[in-house]
Formats: sequence, C-alpha cells, structure tokens
Amino acid sequence: MSRTAPRRPAPAHPDLPALADLAPSTAPPQPGAAHDDVLLDRVDLSGVDATDARFLGCVLQGCRGDDLVLTGARFVDCRVSGLAATALSLRATCWRECALEQVRVGALSAPGAELTRVAVVGARVDFADLRESSLTDVTFTGCDLRDVDATGARWTRVRFEDCRLGALEAASARLVDVDVSTSELGGVSGVDGLRGLVVGEVQLLQLAPLLAAHLGITVVG
Repeated sequence: MSRTAPRRPAPAHPDLPALADLAPSTAPPQPGAAHDDVLLDRVDLSGVDATDARFLGCVLQGCRGDDLVLTGARFVDCRVSGLAATALSLRATCWRECALEQVRVGALSAPGAELTRVAVVGARVDFADLRESSLTDVTFTGCDLRDVDATGARWTRVRFEDCRLGALEAASARLVDVDVSTSELGGVSGVDGLRGLVVGEVQLLQLAPLLAAHLGITVVG
C-alpha cells in the first residue's frame, strides 16, 4: 500500500475589495452581461436566466436562486455565501479564485464546469451532476454531498476535508491526488475511475468488495 502523501490543493485567494467598496444592486444579472465589483445581498434570483454572464470581484450573499440558470457564466475573484436553491444550473461555468460558503442546493446541474483554486465550505447538496467537470486545486471543507456524479470528470489536487460523500459515481473519471481520507464515504461506483483516489485504511476495507468484484476475485470466509 502506497504511503506517498498526496499533493494538497493550492489554496484559493479571491482578490475581493471591502464590502463597503462594492456597488450594491438588487437588479438580477443579465445574460451575457459583465458585472464587476457588485454586491447582491439577499436578492431573489429565482427563475433568472444569466447565461454567459461574467462576474469579476462580486459578492453574492444570502440570495435565493430556485431554478437560477448560469449556464456558461464565468466567475473570477468572487464569493458566494448562503445561496439557497431547490435547483441550480451551473452547466459549463468557469470559476477561478472563488469561495463558495454555506450553499444549500437540492439539485445542482454542473456538467462541464471548470473550477480552479476554489474553496467550498459548509455546502449541502442533495444531488450534484459534475459529469465531465474539470476541478484543479479545489478544497471541500465540512460539506454534505449526498449524491455526486463525477462520470468522465478530470479532477487534480482535490481534497474533501471532514465531508460526507453519500455516493460517488466515478466511471471513466481521471483523478489525480483526490483525497477523501478524512471524509465519510458512503458508497462508490465506477471502479475503473478510482485510480488517483486517496483513501484511509477503513475506507479501503469498505471498497474491498467493489474492487474484488471488478477484478473477478472470489472471497470466501
């Protein structure tokens, strides 16, 4: 069993101005529009279509976002905190140097999303569609992720610290230094995509039946 320590993600450092220097707004973001240094505080974004919008140095806090559509949107140096949504579309979005805090989402649709140097703290997501997503230097801390579909994903230096992963689908994924060793791992499928996953000894025992079945090993006791 390898004892080589996994490479840890580089921490996210969003370059955000002070809240007092942001421009408060209650207007919903518009499709394809650029939004710089904007503060959206407790704004109801339910049903808003902000496809291909651009956000630079923005803060969204305490917002409601049921059926919010951000397909193709780009976020750089942003913080999103306290966002609550029954369903949220982040398909093909791009996130760089961002922080996502205390987000509550029922169904998260984010296939093809790209996250680089992102910190996710205290998130609760019932179902996360992260198929074909690209994550680099991403840390999840204290998150409750009930069901994660990472089919075909490309994750490099991703760490789950004190999280709960109810189910993880990793078929055809390409994982490099993806560390779940300090988290609760409920179940895994797609054993062909597990290369590059870092687990603890207890988790390895949990995975043993799956690995044995994949290799055609018969275990008798």
